[in-house]
Amino acid sequence: MKIFKVINNNIVITLDQNNQEIILMGRGLGFKQRPGNNIDENLIEKRFSLSSSDNEESSVSQLLSNISLEDIRVATQILNYAEDIFNTNVSNSKIITLSDHIHSALERYNSVLS
Repeated sequence: MKIFKVINNNIVITLDQNNQEIILMGRGLGFKQRPGNNIDENLIEKRFSLSSSDNEESSVSQLLSNISLEDIRVATQILNYAEDIFNTNVSNSKIITLSDHIHSALERYNSVLS
């Protein structure tokens, strides 16, 4: 698997066999990496695939560049807990949405402290 685009130190995009983008997350996954480099699959913690237009994909890329891996981990834990409690499955796209909400809430909180 090769890197298609580096979002930040922890998030990269690769392409599947149908040239659909797959978002990969993991600590240090994109650190000092460039498009075309091989991906260290041992670093992959999460995989997300999107089925959307190019405009939506670029906005997701921009969104993910601002969200920390820790925000994503917290969102994942919350949604896993909800799945267990309500005995249901939550779509992976909800992790990105919840991560964005967590990130925004933390930014607002930190701006009040400043």
